[in-house]
Amino acid sequence: MVSNPSQNRATTLKQAFQVCDLGALTGAAIDRYYVDLSAVRSAQSIASVSKRLDFLDPGQPAAILFTGHRGCGKSTELQRIKRRWELEYEVIYIKATDELDINDADYKDIYLVIVKYLTQALQSWGLGSDPALVSAFEDWFKDITHETERTKETSVAVEGKAGVGGGIPNLLAMSVNLLAQIKGSEKHKKLIRESMQQGFSRLQEHTNALLKDAFAKLKAKQPNTKGFLFIFDNLDRVPPQVGEHLFLKYANQLAELHCTVIYTVPISVIYSGNNYANVFGNLNVMPMVNIYQFDRGQAELGYSTDGLNAMAALVDQRVESDRIFESREALLELARLSGGHVRQLMQLLRTACLTAQGSQISAADIELVAADEQNHFERFIPSDHYPVLVEIYRNKGVLLEPAAQAMMQSMLFNITVLEYARLDDLTVWQYINPLVKRTNAFREALRA
Repeated sequence: MVSNPSQNRATTLKQAFQVCDLGALTGAAIDRYYVDLSAVRSAQSIASVSKRLDFLDPGQPAAILFTGHRGCGKSTELQRIKRRWELEYEVIYIKATDELDINDADYKDIYLVIVKYLTQALQSWGLGSDPALVSAFEDWFKDITHETERTKETSVAVEGKAGVGGGIPNLLAMSVNLLAQIKGSEKHKKLIRESMQQGFSRLQEHTNALLKDAFAKLKAKQPNTKGFLFIFDNLDRVPPQVGEHLFLKYANQLAELHCTVIYTVPISVIYSGNNYANVFGNLNVMPMVNIYQFDRGQAELGYSTDGLNAMAALVDQRVESDRIFESREALLELARLSGGHVRQLMQLLRTACLTAQGSQISAADIELVAADEQNHFERFIPSDHYPVLVEIYRNKGVLLEPAAQAMMQSMLFNITVLEYARLDDLTVWQYINPLVKRTNAFREALRA
């Protein structure tokens, strides 16, 4: 565990609110705030990703899937993976939410994003690419534009810089403009994607040729490099049906890029009833911090002291807890309410900072915050989910009927159900979010 000197920790509620940001730790914030949770949460997934990167030969392509609940800490771990491997790989970190329509992402869009970031890298190094390759790619962009304009439904212009020399800057401009058209207009998106679908084999061929040529130039510049590593973060935010579209229906297309790619995947996809491992191999799943004493025979689980203290340590690393909380028990109650979900812990704490009646957070303040968050869940959970939630509460997710298993996808995506793994044998199990367990509808379903 990294120690944060006391003078760097928050001592007021305002400061605590600011330092308990919900985003991923990056740069110096990793050194300042990161807490090693491997003693209470399986680190198998993180170790597996790093080992895969280690075992790859230079230039060997690979598609690696990394998943877990949104807010469990994946982005922070990906930042650490980036830091760990950037001396051996040319690491290109991409926030999918910045580049794609996250509610309607498509595998062809991902190819365009790869082209955009790859050409940006080449341009920043002052490197070009094979002129014939670039010319063929430019022709593809022009053909897509022509086919789209030919529909006479719209006039999509994919303008480049051909008049000012063309080449890599032109490909960059074309990819940026085409992505902007896709993201900015439903009408344009539909027309462009129809044209791209017809011309996808050429897009795939040209993208992989560009990657191969760029690797050769990178190797000449950095002889010890293993190649390009693209990290696609925030793809786990796509809705379940989009996740299935990307990682199941079009898995082969995502796996056929001639580079190393880490894709973040919605945890719901692994409960779709399809075998993603046929294309991607083992899935790397980051579970919740285990705050419970697991016992499948008990509906109501006891708490793990180590797990609760680890969650409290995430807060201790950022704030002077004895200045922020009226008692240690108040902080531990926040840990219990978090369910071992890092972002939920920080969200509860930030809300408590805003609503606290005094200069410190009391047990009464936390109860009000929990009640408010409980109301949030009650507003969106469908009534037919509650009997299944009771079943998961009692059985920890095993032996669900097919219809209930289908509901599990939505529950995992919406964090009404959280996934854990035992440290000793990596047995996976599910339990309901503590805030859901407080709801009146759940209590009524439990009594039924």
